[in-house]
Amino acid sequence: MAFIFENTLNTRPILEDSLRFIRSDVPTAVSEQEKQWLIKNDITTIVDLRTDDEREKKTCPLASDKRFSYHAMPVIGGNVIGKSVCDVSKSYIKMVDSNLLDTIDFILCSKSNVLYFCNAGKDRTGVVSAIMLYKNGMDSKYIIDDYLKSAVNLKDMLQSFAKENPDVDINIITPNKRYMEEFLEWYMNKMQQC
Repeated sequence: MAFIFENTLNTRPILEDSLRFIRSDVPTAVSEQEKQWLIKNDITTIVDLRTDDEREKKTCPLASDKRFSYHAMPVIGGNVIGKSVCDVSKSYIKMVDSNLLDTIDFILCSKSNVLYFCNAGKDRTGVVSAIMLYKNGMDSKYIIDDYLKSAVNLKDMLQSFAKENPDVDINIITPNKRYMEEFLEWYMNKMQQC
C-alpha cells in the first residue's frame, strides 16, 4: 500500500488529510522522483528508529542525501521477536523509555514534515505512531485502526517470513488488535498517573 515509495509496503500518513507524519517500513530504494516528491511536500526530516546493526544491513539512501535531515534514533526492544503472543504488548511497553519519549518529542516538534520508520514499520513504528496519535487527540479506535493497517499491508511479507523461519509463530509477528489494546491501556493509565 505504499503511496510514496514504489519499494515499500507500509508507508502512509498517520493523520487523515495530512502529510505531517509519515510512517513506513525502511525505504531501501528511493528514486530521484520520489525524493523530489518528499522535498516538494516538505517531508525532509527523516527519523530512523533502527539500531546501528540494522542500519548497516539495510541502508536507507535518504541518510546520505544532504537535502534531507536524517536522524538515527534507535528504539530499543522492537527488533527482537517474542516467544509468545503474551510477549508482544509487553515488548511494546518495554520500548517506552526516556529515549523513545525524546524521539517522539523530536518528531512532534520538527519544523518540517517527518518520515519515520523501522524495518517493517509495525512494532517500533507502531508504538511511536500510537503515542503520537494519542498526543494529537486521537481515540483508541483510530490508533488501533492505524496499527492494524500494517497487518494488511505486510500480510504477504509476514507469511513469507514465517514460512522461511518455521520456528517463528505468524501470530507473534502479525499486528493484532489485542497487542495495541493492551499497550494503550497501559500507556493511558501511565499518563493519568503523571
